[in-house]
Amino acid sequence: MENTNSPTLKRTLTLKYVVFFGLAFMAPKTFFSTYGVTVDSTSGMMPTAYAIALVVMLFTAYSYAQLVKAFPKAGAAYTFTQKSISPHIGFIVGWTIIIDYIFSPMISALIVGISLKAYFPSIPMFVWIILFIVIITAVNILGIKLAAKLNTYMLFLQFLLFALFFILSIKGLLEGKGTGTLFSTVPFYDPEISAPALLSVIPILCFSFLGFDAVTTLSEETKDPTRTLPKAIYFITMIGGFLFITSSYFAQLIFPEFHSFNNPESASANLSGSNENRQQRKNGMAST
Repeated sequence: MENTNSPTLKRTLTLKYVVFFGLAFMAPKTFFSTYGVTVDSTSGMMPTAYAIALVVMLFTAYSYAQLVKAFPKAGAAYTFTQKSISPHIGFIVGWTIIIDYIFSPMISALIVGISLKAYFPSIPMFVWIILFIVIITAVNILGIKLAAKLNTYMLFLQFLLFALFFILSIKGLLEGKGTGTLFSTVPFYDPEISAPALLSVIPILCFSFLGFDAVTTLSEETKDPTRTLPKAIYFITMIGGFLFITSSYFAQLIFPEFHSFNNPESASANLSGSNENRQQRKNGMAST
């Protein structure tokens, strides 16, 4: 006999909050953190590389969408594997997912620490990391609804960052900076790059899409999960793909001299200050 008194989670999340949660978990801003590491490997063809990664991740998104329809449980990948293949393999997958969910916040905390350290060099990086961990832990303890709202606010800040990047890039290109044109096929095709070199960076770019899979853990906190979660999975993947492809396109146009990066980890700073750096180099060349 089924125990009807067993504890259950309150279904409060709608499609909007699930999409925001997934995008917040994806953290699209990490594009700027991984840009310098990947742009050189692709010889500037990052938009094409991201497009290939998007196609790959859409296949994975389709799989997750079908599985969450069949098994709308909070166990997500663990439950999917346990029910469809084997409980033993599900056990291994469950622990693997836990490791993933441990490393992902660690990466986020590290990125926050690196970013804030650049703006406040007098404050040690570990202070920002600890502060980030304390805040995120407190928010999650206070409840899923508060966490969803905070994710929404943080996500809007990231969208604002992308919007400013797009606007300033377009403004700079119209003023003749960078390549001086808004439309170019160069970021999408370089005859000198080999297919193996381009494909070798795809796994790194696929990592940028991780986040759509995390929403399947919200199956028992989402209203009508068999309909809501598949839609959210596709929305998250497509929105992430649009942001990554568009950002890499403008990045290549506004800063075509990507080979001049001294430190790949600080390449985003070169992007934001590309106009000033370019002018300084011109002044230096003129003085010599």
